[in-house]
Amino acid sequence: MESCHNFFTCRRKSVLLVTVFSLLVTAISWMAAAEKPNVVFILSDNQSYYELSCHGHAQIKTPHLDQFAKESVTFSHFYAPPYCSPSRSVILTGQYAMSSGVFTTIQGRSILHREKTTLADLLGEEGYTTGIFGKWHLGFSYPYRPEDRGFDEVFIHGGGGIGQMEDFYGNTHYDPTFIHNGEVTPSKGFSTDVLFDRAMDFVTKHKEEPFFCFVPTPVTHSPHRGPKALVQEMKDAGMDGDLELFAQVQNLDSNVGRMLAKLDELGLAKDTIVIFASDQGMNDRGAPHGGNRLGIPYDPAQHVPFFLRTPGAKAQVSQRLAGMIDFFPTVLDLCGIEIPESVDGLSLKPLIMASEGYPEDRTLIVQCPRGRTATKWKNASVKTDRWRLVDGAKLYDIQADPRQHNDVASDHPEIVQQLREKYEAYWEDLPDPETTLSRHILGAEECPRVVLNGMDWYEGSSPWSSGHFRKPGNGKWAVTVETAGTYTFECRHFPREAKKPAGASHARILIGDVSAETKVDPESEFVTFELELKAGEYDLQTWLERDGKESGALFVYVSAD
Repeated sequence: MESCHNFFTCRRKSVLLVTVFSLLVTAISWMAAAEKPNVVFILSDNQSYYELSCHGHAQIKTPHLDQFAKESVTFSHFYAPPYCSPSRSVILTGQYAMSSGVFTTIQGRSILHREKTTLADLLGEEGYTTGIFGKWHLGFSYPYRPEDRGFDEVFIHGGGGIGQMEDFYGNTHYDPTFIHNGEVTPSKGFSTDVLFDRAMDFVTKHKEEPFFCFVPTPVTHSPHRGPKALVQEMKDAGMDGDLELFAQVQNLDSNVGRMLAKLDELGLAKDTIVIFASDQGMNDRGAPHGGNRLGIPYDPAQHVPFFLRTPGAKAQVSQRLAGMIDFFPTVLDLCGIEIPESVDGLSLKPLIMASEGYPEDRTLIVQCPRGRTATKWKNASVKTDRWRLVDGAKLYDIQADPRQHNDVASDHPEIVQQLREKYEAYWEDLPDPETTLSRHILGAEECPRVVLNGMDWYEGSSPWSSGHFRKPGNGKWAVTVETAGTYTFECRHFPREAKKPAGASHARILIGDVSAETKVDPESEFVTFELELKAGEYDLQTWLERDGKESGALFVYVSAD
């Protein structure tokens, strides 16, 4: 009996020790999770601040986002660059868009410069698994693709919107084709549903480790297309207006609800920062007070929703001025990661946690040239909690005049001068635009095959939509030949997947001072040139003679032998 007694005593001690050890491991795991919270960022595309029922839209119903807003720190005065690529560049770098070489959405100036460190880069260094599901729009050739910029899993469409020239040929929101880790991947279903399915699979797969799940949806970028059944349901209910747009937003809301439910199901909600925002303001479209198309540098083009739910923060509405440039440092701060000194934005953690440390009178600068060159003061807005200085000359008191109808610059010259000085310091600190031009890298060992698209012509015409297949124009790519050798250039009017003849009778190519030309069978889909090239930086231009007129090859597939 004694031995039996000792056995059970030892067993109880062992169980106790195991239990204590288990509790200790759980506590350590919980502390580690708290130190490295997951991040889910859902970004809508071209959705107005007012296209939510909680923000007063008369017809759109967004119950899931409305509830999420109630659980979050929401910012009522949050501003983003007024175009897709510039907004995404500040999201991923925390720096002014022009610092990253991103001036617009096409024209070779929508590409995030290769020297910039992204949020995905930094999170990856801290043990996060990173994934992007949706729209990229910061460069589609090496080394500018999301897989080159810190993302472990990539599931994206091309161009700035589904169906644009750089997207998979013929793509629509219904059964779209995506690119998954470099592979063409057809899908079944509505685009947003497919993206959230993939994003939720990612979250499920990586539930035991910290992750960054970025879901930049194509909603509500034109052309507006909603789920067909939902659009029909709205028609049957007698609704009027842009029902395709309304259906897009309501479908997005349903998918946000699905994602939040998945986080609850997996037990991750308490360990996950969840953020919802739109990338630009869309001129107050759908607002109860009506739209307001004042122009690029005015608040209606920049005002976006921003909801953030994070462990340890109480739901509240912040009236303080903030912007998309703050996203990068805020996420790092909430994840306990050091913020680089190069960041132009500010961490919103003091506002989120209701603590001290946010400036009493914040100055925020938003500028988007919307072209290939940067001009001082063009499309520039200098903001404080009370004032807006537009284009360096017009001053608005937002507290008294939120719709920016009355220029009061002559009444407050001292305020104008103060804000001009803020802008001057910002402008002086911007790099030389020549140094931020992103060149496509040819012949890199990491990626010997590169596809160039006319949307990235940095000089000449500015094609971007499928309509430009009819009137393509011509232009130049900025390229770097990394290694000397023989290069093959496959020049096409249509991309490979289109399987359409180029319709060209003659073709020529020029890269640096190396040129070639040849006759072409109009029924051929492409023409190929083999050129011996030296390493260096060059302009690349092509010509296809079609119906007696010359235009550039919209697609060039480059391979290094």
